[in-house]
Amino acid sequence: MRIANPLYDSVFKFLMDDPDCAHTVIATITGLDIVEIEARPTELQVEVSAGLLVYRLDFCARIKLENGLFQLVLIEIQKAKEPEDIMRFRRYLGEQYSSAANVVPGLPPEVAPVPLPVLSIYLLGHKLTGLPEVPAIKVARKQLDAITGEELPGRSSFIECLTHDSFIIQIPNLHEAARNSLESLLNVFDQHRKDPEDSHTLIIDEALVPEKFRPVLRRLMRAGESPEIRQRMTVEDDYLEDLMRRERQRQRLEEKLDQEHGLRLAAEAREQKAEADKQKAEAGKLQAEAQARREKFVLAESLVEMPLSEAQVLKVTGIDSAQLKVWIHSGRP
Repeated sequence: MRIANPLYDSVFKFLMDDPDCAHTVIATITGLDIVEIEARPTELQVEVSAGLLVYRLDFCARIKLENGLFQLVLIEIQKAKEPEDIMRFRRYLGEQYSSAANVVPGLPPEVAPVPLPVLSIYLLGHKLTGLPEVPAIKVARKQLDAITGEELPGRSSFIECLTHDSFIIQIPNLHEAARNSLESLLNVFDQHRKDPEDSHTLIIDEALVPEKFRPVLRRLMRAGESPEIRQRMTVEDDYLEDLMRRERQRQRLEEKLDQEHGLRLAAEAREQKAEADKQKAEAGKLQAEAQARREKFVLAESLVEMPLSEAQVLKVTGIDSAQLKVWIHSGRP
């Protein structure tokens, strides 16, 4: 079966615009018992050429907890092809926490707003460094007694609203053979299945995908048959190539500037060394001259004590008569 590549923003949005597919993807990744889920109005992230829009996807879900109670949570889904998008993640996460719209709805006016807990899902087209190459990572909070180290039971709205769990999918680490339900779903993101002649298309064996995930497959197959979506994928390729070209230009410029800066620093270092060597040589010369002069006066002093005339002493030492007299009377030149 040929399906559209959901690593493309336009395809991923088309997939998640379907409520059933969105429910399936989010519930399978998080393992939550999602009773209801609703897409929230999503602010456009950035607009690029030819009308291509990069979306940030938000959902509000009503989940059933292990204790039988229900809870509303805000689920943010972000997807990135390149590592540089981490700053976009940070900005968006900050907006989620600070937005006055992300509160429990329907509370009486006299009741203080209650923030919705946040859960984030990151779909990455690159690998994280410093970690084993696993396809899916769950970052789960634990409440610990800081004194004893014991895990604390219960839930606190204070902690729920100021911290959050995350799920990170490293798409390059997906494996051919699915080991569980999550990896069976993630097969539809596996870039090892790309058509060698068409990066917009993945080729997947439908038999490898459980029946409950077939609607996701069919949705992606529809995306691949849509001329509009295929055109948007082409625009994304062009945009990404433009970004990569600019990045290469930036790197070359930085390398040139670094090289010029290095050459300038090296030249300055050579000039400083030459000046220091010059000053050292001059100081050595002055010191040598002073020492030679002192030796002459010492010699002159010893000659004066001999039965030699002043004229003879001056001729031997080359010292001026007045200087010799000063030396003899003061002990210094």
